Amino acid sequence: MEVSITKLSENGQVVIPAEVRRDAGLEPSTKFLVFNKGSNIMLKVVNKNNLANDFNLLESIKKSEDQISKGQSVKANTSMSDEEIDDLLTK
Repeated sequence: MEVSITKLSENGQVVIPAEVRRDAGLEPSTKFLVFNKGSNIMLKVVNKNNLANDFNLLESIKKSEDQISKGQSVKANTSMSDEEIDDLLTK
């Protein structure tokens, strides 16, 4: 992970430093979603894979909320792999 410092211009523009762009594989005209949470700004690259993953995550969250509202739950422990936990959640 590359870390660098940049600043906001008077026109509200932020330059993503070259080393960060290279590390992230960003090309000119890359599109981003921009999120603001308190004073933390996050950029997320807009592409089909990211959007598909986000929709899958939202579906999983909705399913989990529905199960919780019905009193259904499963227990996982911290020694389990991500795949084992995913298997529990998709049963």
